[in-house]
Amino acid sequence: SLLQEITRDRKNLKMTNNEGKDWLVQVKKLVEQEGTPFLCVYLDQKTRQFKLVADSESRKELRESEAFSELKEILSRTNEKKTKLQFYDDLCDAADAKSCRQLMPVESVKTNQETSLKVQMLLPHHSYDKLPVEILRIIFGYMTPTDLRNILLVSQTWKSVAEEPVLWTGFDLPDVCRRHVQALMMFSNLSLFSKLQHLALSEFFFKLKDEHVELFCDLGLSSIEISNIDLSEVSDQLLGRLVSGCKECVIKVLQDKHWGRPGVNKAISIISEIQDNSNLKSLELIHYDNLIMMATGEKRKMSLTYIPSDFLTRLFKKLDSLALENLLLSSDQLVLIFDHIANLSRFSFRGIHLNATQTTHLINIVGKTSQLKSLSLSEVNLDEIPVMDLAKAINKMETVDFEDVLMEANQIKEILLEIISGDSKMKNLSMTGIKNGINEDNLFDIDAVVFANAVNKLESVNFDGDLPETMIKEVFQVMSLGTNLKTLGTPSNQIAIDTFSNIAEVDPEVLAMALNNLQSVRFDFGGGDEADGCCCLSVAQMQAFFKQLSLKTKLKTILRKEHDDFAVQSNK
Repeated sequence: SLLQEITRDRKNLKMTNNEGKDWLVQVKKLVEQEGTPFLCVYLDQKTRQFKLVADSESRKELRESEAFSELKEILSRTNEKKTKLQFYDDLCDAADAKSCRQLMPVESVKTNQETSLKVQMLLPHHSYDKLPVEILRIIFGYMTPTDLRNILLVSQTWKSVAEEPVLWTGFDLPDVCRRHVQALMMFSNLSLFSKLQHLALSEFFFKLKDEHVELFCDLGLSSIEISNIDLSEVSDQLLGRLVSGCKECVIKVLQDKHWGRPGVNKAISIISEIQDNSNLKSLELIHYDNLIMMATGEKRKMSLTYIPSDFLTRLFKKLDSLALENLLLSSDQLVLIFDHIANLSRFSFRGIHLNATQTTHLINIVGKTSQLKSLSLSEVNLDEIPVMDLAKAINKMETVDFEDVLMEANQIKEILLEIISGDSKMKNLSMTGIKNGINEDNLFDIDAVVFANAVNKLESVNFDGDLPETMIKEVFQVMSLGTNLKTLGTPSNQIAIDTFSNIAEVDPEVLAMALNNLQSVRFDFGGGDEADGCCCLSVAQMQAFFKQLSLKTKLKTILRKEHDDFAVQSNK
């Protein structure tokens, strides 16, 4: 319409209150010199006649259609209402009148800068406050805590949605609060302090005291991690109260002279002070110590033997997830821990010595539980467990992580055969450092076809990268034809494709099809620690991969170590 053309070409057009023909001259210029289609119908109040101003082609089209009659009827009805009329600046798409934005009246349009600013202020706009709360919640769910802090300042509506605790999962202390005690005290007085969901109690540049820890006790924290920190001036009771209020707790006892550490005694004291009515659902107690004991040849353990068994029973009975690593436990404590496995959905038991009887007891309980979904074991001898018992127990898990475990080849084969049969619930399998009694890698003895078909039934698989050539070839051959695998390695630590020692022997076309059947793939291009930093892929393999990537792929992400991830658009 004329009104739209005037709006779109403000720099060229000038509307006045005069009845002169200035605007007609400029319309003629738009039509004849710039080729702009133009159409305007209006009712002349003096002659009571309908006037048409248009380019020749639009005029012809309008005369031959019924639209002209409808326009005249609209103008007649408007004229009969005798209401005061205003000029509206309509920026909507004329083809879709129903989708037009609310129109704002404009008295005049001039080329000077002052009036141009006035027009911009009157232009139609959307109010995002009118979006449904459910939509805002979804959008804000993609924001980081830093973004949410800014969103709180936008409007009352946005603030009310952005304050919901679920959006602040993982929100931790700003770094400045770890460096300066004054910053911590100032931050504790801000409303934002109440949004803390996770507390990493580690690497503070000043010694924490009771008054500092008191600040966190009433926040209703979701999770806490205690590591690399000197807590000698904080009472055990207060720390126990802090941990009891959280749903998840990780305590890492480290040998770190720079930061200090909770220390074995402090860690045990914290555990001993956890209240019976605690909110804890997940507990990880990890002891890191590389000192090897000469008598046993094992790493030094943190002893929990003098913690009463009845206290551990009360502590563990409410847990849904339990992870213990590099600890020394008594026989009675092991029995009560195993008795509580049936209540867990996740159990990690690493670097803790078990005799043959205790190991058998553990696997028997795992085989009977229906709730346990994830099992992680390291430094455990499974080679004496009956083949079928082990296979049945392990295949009831969705996620299995074996590291530095003693197993026989026939045990591994039976686990893989059950995966192939479809009777397994397993989705994620990690097997690294798997040895037999004479310290040989037992994956080398597995039939390549069995191994390849089993791992391609899973969603993720992690294994040592120096597999035999026949096994590597078969894995990618099966993968190229179709696979359930989403990634190689674990989701949090993928295996770099170019670090497999025999990967260069895989046919380039086969490898390209296989990798593009995954959802995520990692390349280090010689930048990783594995394989002495060498890239084992050939130029032909890389060319084939990127060619297939441009044609058809399921890949969503390509990763490179120590570099930003970048998304891959799939061709539909």
